[in-house]
Amino acid sequence: MTTNFQKKVYKIVCKIPKGQTMTYKQIASVIGSKAYQAVGQALKNNPDPTNIPCHRVIKSNGQVGSYFGKNDSSSKRKKLKILRSEGVKI
Repeated sequence: MTTNFQKKVYKIVCKIPKGQTMTYKQIASVIGSKAYQAVGQALKNNPDPTNIPCHRVIKSNGQVGSYFGKNDSSSKRKKLKILRSEGVKI
């Protein structure tokens, strides 16, 4: 079951245009929260990655972070590749 918090996160992430990114912290701020780690948890459980582009969410320090909750170098490379293919300079 998707929580109201998750729904708010997914709604904001859906609005991130191709070629742009937002941070977990920015998303939390937009929905009136300081729980940016909870934003990451919501995205880890993304029910529709085709329509909810969680790959466009990065860390505040500019690093990509994990992709689909997998915090390994392979998933980070995949996330970077997708972002670069969309024109993100990272």
